Amino acid sequence: MLDNLHLVAIVRNGDETSLLHIPLHQALQVQLAEELGVQFANFMGDVAEVPFDPGYSPDPHERFSIGDYVMPDWLQDETSQTVSDHDSLSLHEDQLEAIKGIVAFARDAQGDEIILFQDFNRSHMIKPGRFLLLQHDTFESVSRPALTLGSKLDAVILPAERRLLFRSFRVTNTFLPLMEFYTDASEQEIRAVLSHETFIAEDADALAENAGQWFRKRFAMLRDSGILEHYSADQIVARSEAYEIEIRLEQGKIVFPSDRSGAKRLLQFLNEEIYRGAITDTLYETNSKRETD
Repeated sequence: MLDNLHLVAIVRNGDETSLLHIPLHQALQVQLAEELGVQFANFMGDVAEVPFDPGYSPDPHERFSIGDYVMPDWLQDETSQTVSDHDSLSLHEDQLEAIKGIVAFARDAQGDEIILFQDFNRSHMIKPGRFLLLQHDTFESVSRPALTLGSKLDAVILPAERRLLFRSFRVTNTFLPLMEFYTDASEQEIRAVLSHETFIAEDADALAENAGQWFRKRFAMLRDSGILEHYSADQIVARSEAYEIEIRLEQGKIVFPSDRSGAKRLLQFLNEEIYRGAITDTLYETNSKRETD
């Protein structure tokens, strides 16, 4: 069982990321210390560590590893001794919508500080009227918004070793910034993406030759995601209807626009960096929580 466990939420408003303490009744704290201790053992036990490679998909028994990891400023000086001093999570609907991850600060059996992460998305939100609770043989709904926790860890930081372990780049990048560890696509690699059978590029030369770092990273992410191999142009267009993005088809292929704004929007959609707010139904860009243009 973990010792001195404290739970916090990673909350992002605009470009600011902060931690909000989640107060727990003692009985629940003990229960979570046991459950998260099991999740930690499962995450760390009998696994192979693989140096982070964006082009590699780890097997279930493998964990990506980044050594000499420098934590972001909002996390850097936090321990199980400090996080309880943060403001508490109120569970107002706007705060629920801003949660990007759940973090447990604790000490392991050896007394070392550990930081445990779970992804948080709209499926973890419980809103009044949408959750049925059995009370005295009758189903009722909760009266206030609530949250649920996952059954497994998505990432772990071992501060003493300055080591980050995680299952998936895509998932972990939603609550920990990892883009700096992603290699930019070269001009040739961008051309290769644009020449995929899914696309017809309006001006492949301009897109490849003038791509800045933002575009180079997103082309690399798209190349490594497998989305173009697993979804047809028609399937991608069908999924775009709810995200206010206009995708043109020619000869059964997606037209990749040459203008910067259109190309950016398409790359954000294909890399699943656009999401719709669970409460306000507003479209946002992931990581920045900045409302899209």
